[in-house]
Amino acid sequence: MKKKDIIALVIVVLVVLAGGLLFVKTRVAVSENRLADNITKAVQKKDGKLFLKQFAKDNQETKFSDIGAQSVVKDMYNNSTDARSEIGQIIVDGRKVTGTKATYHFDVESKKVLGIFNSYYLTTRKSPVKVYNYTGYGSDFTVKLTDGGKNQTVTKSDLSSGFFPGTYNFDITSGDTEGTYWIRPSGDGDTIDLTVTDY
Repeated sequence: MKKKDIIALVIVVLVVLAGGLLFVKTRVAVSENRLADNITKAVQKKDGKLFLKQFAKDNQETKFSDIGAQSVVKDMYNNSTDARSEIGQIIVDGRKVTGTKATYHFDVESKKVLGIFNSYYLTTRKSPVKVYNYTGYGSDFTVKLTDGGKNQTVTKSDLSSGFFPGTYNFDITSGDTEGTYWIRPSGDGDTIDLTVTDY
């Protein structure tokens, strides 16, 4: 190989390497500013899917998390006393969004991409639900998730596994008794007590 060919090859390799690193830095790794922008955009567009994508994979894969995420962005859009354009930065700074129906607990964490770039994402804690059934039917009850849940059945395992932050509405039937209930986990991981009574 001639000296000119070697120099040309080295230049091509360096350009490809620099381009690849630039691509990873701008498209794969998520900066704190980009994370804040994505959160803000999700709230401004009431886009629960985009909001949920900002979280760690295990948070995204929590059962019913799509319903919770949609209710969170709706709550922030409708009720926050903070400017919508600042909500992403508020969360990334570790502060709480004010005026919402719940004080949501979100943490910012980071991981290394290619061992070089920090990529930032959100995490939260799931809240288990403990149902206390005072209808006289003991532990015999069925729970259906409504309001975005399309009457999905919620198992006792789902309740004990915990819920992503947000608002969840239920129809609970126990024996001859049926009622509507709701929970609003905030991401603090505390167990929520849900009392089912006979009307």
